Amino acid sequence: MDVSVHEKNPDGTLRVLHRPSGGPWGGTTVDNHYIAWLTTMFGIDAMKELTGKFMVDFLYMLREFENKKRTVTPDVNLNITLRVPFALNAKSKDIESQIERLNLENDVQFLSDKIRVSADIARSWFHESIDGTIRHLTEILSEPAMKAVTSILLVGGFAESKLMQDAVKTAFKDRTVIIPEEAGLAVLKGAVLFGHRPRLVSSRCVPFTYGYGVARPFDDSKHSPEQLWVSSYGNRLVDNCFSKVVEIGTSVDVGIDIKAPSTLILQKDKERPLSIYASTNRDPEYTTDPCCTKIGELNKGKAPGDTYDDNEVQVYFTFGDTELNATVKFLKTGKVVSKTIDCL
Repeated sequence: MDVSVHEKNPDGTLRVLHRPSGGPWGGTTVDNHYIAWLTTMFGIDAMKELTGKFMVDFLYMLREFENKKRTVTPDVNLNITLRVPFALNAKSKDIESQIERLNLENDVQFLSDKIRVSADIARSWFHESIDGTIRHLTEILSEPAMKAVTSILLVGGFAESKLMQDAVKTAFKDRTVIIPEEAGLAVLKGAVLFGHRPRLVSSRCVPFTYGYGVARPFDDSKHSPEQLWVSSYGNRLVDNCFSKVVEIGTSVDVGIDIKAPSTLILQKDKERPLSIYASTNRDPEYTTDPCCTKIGELNKGKAPGDTYDDNEVQVYFTFGDTELNATVKFLKTGKVVSKTIDCL
C-alpha cells in the first residue's frame, strides 16, 4: 500500500506535499491471511503439496479469491463460498474433525469441492491490512503540514473493497473520500496520462537524502590515524565524508537547479570522480555508513591548474521526473560537466 500527498496548483499541475510512503497492507496481505487460514484447516503438508505440485490450481484459487474479496462487506452477514482445489479436496478426510476441534461448526461448512465460511471469518482476513492502512494515514494526516488536506482518493484494486472504503470513511469523517469508477484501473490510467504529460507534477518530495562524497579536514580528537589522507595540496584530510545537498522529505521543484552548500576543490595528482549517494538518514556523516547507497558517478576530468582558484568547482543537483541530474561547473573557466542518473 502506497500513500502520497499532493496539492493542485492553479495551473492544473501537482505539487507533492509528502514523500511517498506505505507498508505491506495491500490486498496481498489479505491473500496471505486467507492462505494461513487454509493451512490451519487443511494442514501444512497439504498446502505445500498444492503450491509445489499444483501451482496452476493454487493461482486459480487466488484469482477466484480476488473476486470474492470484493463481496465481503462491513454490514452484510452472508456466508462466503470458496472453491477448494482438487489437491486440497483429496487431502480433506479429516476436515470435519478439524472444524469441530476449532469450534467452527457454526462458521465453516465443507461441501465436497467447496468451503463456506461466515462473514466474520472472511472479515478477519482484512483486519491487518485495514488497521495498518488507517494507522499510517492517521500518522501522515496528523502532521502540521497536512492540515490543509481535504480529500482522500482511493485507487488500486484494494480500493474496490467495501471494507476498506468503509474503514477510511469512518476514520476520516472530516475529509471527503473519493473512490473513482474502476479504481483498480486508475493507477494504470494515471501512468498513461503521466507518460503524455510528464510535467504534470511540478514539484516532488525527495524520498532520500542526496549528496556526494568529499574529503574534510582531519581532526586528531575525532578521527583515527587510519582515516588520515594527505591531499595533493598537502592538507591532512579524512575521506568518504557525506556532503548533503538535499535532505529527505524536502520539496524540490522539477527541473530547477539546487546549489550544493559549499564548493569543491579538485585534486591535482589524479582524477577523482564525483560519487553520488542516496541515504535513508537525514544527516549521514560518511558515505560508507550502512544507510548510504551509491547511485552514480560523474567524471569531472583533470584539474585544469595548480591552485585552489584554478580547481574550484560548484556542484548542482537537478531533479526530473524519475532521474537526478548532477552538474559540476568550473568557477574559473565556466566549463560545465553533467550526468543524468536514473533513480528508479
